[in-house]
Amino acid sequence: RGRKYPFLLVSNHPHFRVHAQHDDVTWFREIETCKVTGPDGYKYEPVWVHPTDAGVLGLETGDIVKLYNERGAVMGGVRVTERIMPGVVSLPEGACHTPNAAGEDTNGCVNVLTKLLPTALAKGNPHHTNLVQVEKA
Repeated sequence: RGRKYPFLLVSNHPHFRVHAQHDDVTWFREIETCKVTGPDGYKYEPVWVHPTDAGVLGLETGDIVKLYNERGAVMGGVRVTERIMPGVVSLPEGACHTPNAAGEDTNGCVNVLTKLLPTALAKGNPHHTNLVQVEKA
């Protein structure tokens, strides 16, 4: 499984949203630290990628990527940063599910990539124990 999905996906709380609340606020999407503007003009959820991994994958800040595993696929906008460890990518929680015709989420809804079984202690999604593959979209 580690070879097929080599990146550990973590999911942080975003600065401008309370879980899914405020995901529909257009003004927040205009804030550069909140979203990443893709070449198509769409505002994507930021996907943090370490510079080493970005180099191997041929990614730069602003590129659009697909994160996927056996549960599904989501799109996000790359933010290359040393604030994440190599081998780990981060996608904020709380984005509303917005699938395209192929069933891939275009809004960065991390729940698409998590298990449906709740965690033992908090009875919530296990946002810090998911493996994914990352590729340029």
